[in-house]
Parts: sequence; C-alpha cells; structure tokens
Amino acid sequence: MHKLDGELSVIERAKNAVLRQHWLMPTLVAVISSIGLNQSQWAFRNANVDRLPGGYLLQEWPSEVMMQTLALKDMFAFGPMALWYDHVNPPMQDALRYAFSLPDIVHRMPPNYAAVDLHLYLTYAWCFGLINAIVYLWVRDLTKNGWWALAVTALWAIAPGYLTNMMLLESTPLAMLFISWAFYLLYRFLQTRRLAYVSWFLGATLLASLARNITQVHVLLVIVAFVVATWWLAKRRTWWIMAINVILLALLFFMPVKQYVMYGTTDTSSVSGLHRVGMIWVNPHTVPEPEFPDDVLGNAERFQSKYNNTDYIRDNYRLTQGSYDAWIHNPIGSGTAFLRSLTITVPEALRPSSQYTENAIVTELPWRGVYDWVFSGWRYLLLLAGSVAVVWFTRGTRGMGRLARRYGWFIGFYALIAAPVFWSNRFIPGEENLGPIWTDAIRLKMFIEVPLVALVAYAVWLVPGLLRRRSIGR
Repeated sequence: MHKLDGELSVIERAKNAVLRQHWLMPTLVAVISSIGLNQSQWAFRNANVDRLPGGYLLQEWPSEVMMQTLALKDMFAFGPMALWYDHVNPPMQDALRYAFSLPDIVHRMPPNYAAVDLHLYLTYAWCFGLINAIVYLWVRDLTKNGWWALAVTALWAIAPGYLTNMMLLESTPLAMLFISWAFYLLYRFLQTRRLAYVSWFLGATLLASLARNITQVHVLLVIVAFVVATWWLAKRRTWWIMAINVILLALLFFMPVKQYVMYGTTDTSSVSGLHRVGMIWVNPHTVPEPEFPDDVLGNAERFQSKYNNTDYIRDNYRLTQGSYDAWIHNPIGSGTAFLRSLTITVPEALRPSSQYTENAIVTELPWRGVYDWVFSGWRYLLLLAGSVAVVWFTRGTRGMGRLARRYGWFIGFYALIAAPVFWSNRFIPGEENLGPIWTDAIRLKMFIEVPLVALVAYAVWLVPGLLRRRSIGR
C-alpha cells in the first residue's frame, strides 16, 4: 500500500513539474496536436481513398483551383520572380507551393499537384498545433491554471469549424496562425509592458501581411501610433529593441509601397476593389473607366496566371477609385449602405464555420451537430455577451474601465482586423441585380476567434468564484 502511495506521489510530482515548466506544456500541445491531425488525415485517407477527390483531398478544392493561388505550371515557366508579380493575394502560400515543387523544377518535370497539396496539409497541421499552443498559453495566462487551459484547448482543437478551416488548401491556416499570434503578443505586451513583446508582435503582423491583406493604410497608421506610444508604455526603455521595432515597422510598409509603385494600389490583393464598392452597394458596372497609368498595366502584363491578370488590375484600380469618389460625393448614402452591408455579413458570420465547405473528416464527427448549434446564431452571441457580463460583474464598472484603458490598443487592433470580416460582401459577376450578397464571413471570422475563445474560457473559469461571492453576500 505504501509503495502504491509512493508511486502515485511520484506521478503527481511529475505532473506538477511538467505544468510548472512555462514552455514545456505549450510545446507538447503544439507537437501532439500537429502529429494528431496529420496522422488522423493519413489514416482517414488510407481508409477512404476510393471516395476522396483525387484519392487524397479532404474537401473539394485542391490548391491549384483556389482563386488566391497562381498556377504552378505558370510559375514553373516564369520562375520565382512570379511571386514578385503576384498581386491577387499576398505571396506566402504560393511561395510554399513553389518551394514544395522544387524537386520537379530541378528535374524539369511537370507539376505534381497531389504532392504539393499533401505538403500543404502537413504544413497546415503544424499551423493547427501552433494555434492550439496559443490558445493554451492565453487561457493559462488569464486563469493561472494549466489544467483548465489544457481542457479548453482540447475542446477547441476538436471544434468542427476550426478543423474545416485548418484543412483548407489556401492561405486561411497561415493567416489565422500569424494573426492569432499577433493578438496574443499584443496582449502580452499590454499585460507585462515588456518592450520585446512589441518586436514579436510586429514580426507576427509582418508574417500575417504576407498571408493576408491586412496592412491597409489606416491599419499601418494605427500601428505606427502604437509603436511610438510603446516608448512611454514600456516599463523599461531599451534603445536597441526600439531600433528593431522601427525596422520591423518599416518592413510592414514594404508590401503596400511595392503594390502602389507597381499597381497603383496599397492593397496586397487585387480583388479589394470589388469589396470596396460592394460594402457601399455601388454596382461595379456603374463605375466609369479612369485613365490607367501605363506602368501599372505594363507591370500587370509581365506575368499573368489565372486571376492574377490585367483585367483584375484594371478592375481593382477602377473600383477603388470609384469607392473613394462615392464616399466623397455621397458620404451619407455611402454610410447608410455601409451599415446595410451588416445585414448580409452578420447572418453569414453567425452560421457554423463547418458549413463553409464539406470536409470528409468533419462530416463524420459525432459531435459536429452539438458544436454547430452551440457556436452559431443567437447562442454564440449570448455566449459572448454572457462572458463579458461575467467579467463585468467580477471586476465591477471601475475594474472594467481600468481593463479598457490598459488594453485599449488591443481593442483597437482587434477592431481593425475584425472590420474586413463584417464588410466582406461584394457583387457576384453577372448577377449584379441581386446586390452585393456574396460574402466569405463564415470563413473570415476564424481570424478573430482565438481571443474570443480566451475570453469565454476566462469567463467560465470566473463563474464558480462569482457564485461563491453571491452566496456569501446573502
């Protein structure tokens, strides 16, 4: 009996030692999650090869057909400079696809589309693990309890909508990883006031900008103001860290400046013009043709592939100018239409994310129905509102005011990243009479989910203490 007690004591001490290692548990979470998803895909693929598209795809779309990607055969023919002329989307995913194709390029073989996609599945499994590690770290920071953080991370990791998006063969997993990391690092700076966290935040934001069009001018201006403010917000002012931050800040401007010089737009996606007029309900066909700068068209003609073509550059230039003209000449009408767009995007964002596309693995998850019901529609809004209410009751009005002041920069940055989710509607080509009804908000909301998971987890953790306080008060 004493021997058994001793063995249990050793096991308990080992568990506690693991939990006390600040980086050990998040590292294990990342590694185990990544390997788990990759092996689950491998096993499912082997068992269902006959019914999967191409014998390997877990959803309908390979990376080659995605709107945001360049054609591999075109990149093979043009070479790596194709990434320099990529304007339809930031180049990170196509850079990965090109890198995965290097053996074929070296041996002058045609593209091996299946091999590239399988490498993407593996890469995105690692993104999955790293995002889970962020969730674990964030919840542990808020609650100071590793077990609760582990439980929340496990529940998050099996969420059908999250899994669906992490198995898409486009840039969503990359963008979600770096945006979530940027959110967490900004939170850590505001919590600790350590200047080094700003460097990591800017680095994560820079990587996110190479996966998604997040560095619009207004976002950059806010980041500049934030970096300046950190000199006074930080506990210790370190010149060399501040110098690194200024360099990273300058690098954030590189892609928008490059796009403006080459294509006459600061957006790093040439479909932005469609969304700019869509969100204010301006029919693209009513926007007149402007004078196109010769160098813009010349650069667009240098390399064309799928949607990365001169037509999209012309439309983006024309529609961007048209949206500015609408705001200038009809600000009230544009503002009214701007708010009206929420009637399209909000209902779409409140749909279960697993319904974005059918994923073969997610379709067979027995808990999908429960997750989809709880985390959608009015239940999701009630969960978020309830979480805010719990924190408010726990902290009090003055406490919430102090939180708002301390984390004001986080709230502002979060709002800037969230805005494109709720103003993502546009017209469907050929069906403009229906209005700007197309939106990807069901997928885009994943970029802003991790902070909300941390908020809900923190609020649930606070509930028992809040109930005890109320019972004692009686």
